[in-house]
Amino acid sequence: MQRRNQVAALLALVLTCDLTTAWGQSAAAPQAQTTSSLAGSLHRADNGEIQLHIFYVHGMGIDAPNPKTAPQEFQVSQQFRTSFCKRIGCTTKMGEFQGRNYANEAEFGHNTAPPPLLYLGQEIWSTSDDWHAAAPFVDHYKLVRKNGTTIYLHEINWWPLVFSAKCRQIVAMEAALVDRDEKHIATCSATTSKDSTQEDRFKSYAWITNEEIQRRVPPWPQPALINRRLKRDILDWGFADALLAVGPMRKYLVEGIRELVLASVTPAGAQEFVVVSHSLGSYLLFSALDLQSDPQAVTQPDWQSRFERVLSQTSYAYFMANQVRLLELASLDATKNLRVHLDNWGNLRSQAQKAPPQILAWSDPDDLLTWQVPELAQLAAQDWSAKHVQIINRPAKNAWRWFGLIESPAAAHTNYDINKSVVRAMVPKQNRRDRHPPNSRVDLSTSPSAP
Repeated sequence: MQRRNQVAALLALVLTCDLTTAWGQSAAAPQAQTTSSLAGSLHRADNGEIQLHIFYVHGMGIDAPNPKTAPQEFQVSQQFRTSFCKRIGCTTKMGEFQGRNYANEAEFGHNTAPPPLLYLGQEIWSTSDDWHAAAPFVDHYKLVRKNGTTIYLHEINWWPLVFSAKCRQIVAMEAALVDRDEKHIATCSATTSKDSTQEDRFKSYAWITNEEIQRRVPPWPQPALINRRLKRDILDWGFADALLAVGPMRKYLVEGIRELVLASVTPAGAQEFVVVSHSLGSYLLFSALDLQSDPQAVTQPDWQSRFERVLSQTSYAYFMANQVRLLELASLDATKNLRVHLDNWGNLRSQAQKAPPQILAWSDPDDLLTWQVPELAQLAAQDWSAKHVQIINRPAKNAWRWFGLIESPAAAHTNYDINKSVVRAMVPKQNRRDRHPPNSRVDLSTSPSAP
């Protein structure tokens, strides 16, 4: 009996620990680095040929980066900015904050009523403040290298849209079944605080109160510690976001992302864009590429041409722990599947006489919520447009495996940003004697047939 208790205690420690140190495997193979690194983009930025922008899209189940921050101050790109800045040599540890924009077009306008979405007959957003607090936003950062080059990072936050349904219908109600989830209850019940710089917008919002949290009553038994922890963190707080994203809320998530992209940049010729996205964020990005869905959503008359220009200048997408293969099961329509979404991107790059776009997808085999991105060439070998997007799936190891049996689920899913091997593969060190970086390209405007 004593040995059994020791084993149970060990498993509980392994499953509930929050490992913060990422131990990556060996660096990416040279071929992968030459086809999917940012060395060429950084080289062109250093030479003043382009202005480099990074769109950072977070994934499901986000939490505050450390206990000292406010409950809804997630700073979702903080770890990536820190790792990336260390790699490229920034003048500050994680860049400089430049400001925030909210989605404010179409349904997100200041005078619009909440959408009529219902959960078992109950309104998701019952008041105007509810809907205003749900507006997604983008935080802008400036990463200045020691050589003087400036890189712009735009952190897209779509999480406010899912908090009402998740906090009120899952977190508050689950307390009666698996007891109080104190960490996420604190997140959901943060003090309501308006953003003084924006009309009718909120920096934090109390989605639930203690009075709304259901209590456990007999004869419900106390659940096992490990089962309870896994259900709270992985299903209640994490995968609930994915279920919301494949239903009617998808329209608002996609529209919000498009608006935030347009609010971040004014497309110009000497610009290059790169996407770094996590888990569900990768799927939402794919959805945003489908320009035919609700084309009148954004009220700006030229929004589609501007968005298309951004896509035509987007060279890379880095996907960390994505659920594309799984979530595409909810999109079996021949006109709205993965290949159709990506065709838009590939065709726009081709029309602009740019090199085909690339997706580098990182997956930790021990991550419970990641799947490889399907190879488009296998899906449509005869479709030339599908060949315009190259898919590269790469393995990652984000934390220690304990006794070869288990890796912390939280670390396996979230530690891509601090995995040294992942960041090194994105920005490999260059040989000083090599004048041509691994990813350098010819001028496609004078060579339409270039690869």
